[in-house]
Amino acid sequence: MENIRQKKIADQIKKQVSQIINHKLKDPRKGFITITGVKISRDLRIASVYFTTLGDKEQRERSQEVIDRGKNFIRSELAPNLKLRFTPELRFFYDDSLEYSEHIENLLKKIHSQDSDKKE
Repeated sequence: MENIRQKKIADQIKKQVSQIINHKLKDPRKGFITITGVKISRDLRIASVYFTTLGDKEQRERSQEVIDRGKNFIRSELAPNLKLRFTPELRFFYDDSLEYSEHIENLLKKIHSQDSDKKE
């Protein structure tokens, strides 16, 4: 469970990383990346950053490569804005929760349509 300080720092990292990726990371292959969440460890040393991207699986992989290659740059840009003794190590993960919820929604629609077909 996150405490208030962890939550505030995670929110700050989310905003800053989003701005850095969108405005300062100049690789054209990055695509359109949205930071969906950040979870930070209790000791504030590791920040898990979750993102989504528009496009197919190939675009997602390209975006992941660009982010992984630029993570030291992102961290160095983030450091002056955080009031912490140590800048957390950034670990980026693709957030598939949107795809998962879409899959569940499609399954529910399918079940609903089968039920309505049986009633007719």
